[in-house]
Amino acid sequence: MRALLPSSPLDVAAARRRFSALDRTVAGRPVVYLDGPGGSQVPDSVIDAVASYLRSSNANTGGAFASSRETDDVIEEARGAAADLVGATAAE
Repeated sequence: MRALLPSSPLDVAAARRRFSALDRTVAGRPVVYLDGPGGSQVPDSVIDAVASYLRSSNANTGGAFASSRETDDVIEEARGAAADLVGATAAE
């Protein structure tokens, strides 16, 4: 099994910069998100990827048209990435 620990210390400031939501203030005070998985914040790269998909490829799967094939490709890539993350040999 691969080591899951980073090889270098986490740069917390760099990680925080990836989450625009962490810059939010209310009445001049920083917002604290305490709702855990129910409202987890995501990095800007995730917001950008979802917006891009919704703009160009948002379709049902299994269709004979370009946006459907693009959706199928996104799903296949995501399954492959998840399999790689957990060390699985197949994304099935």
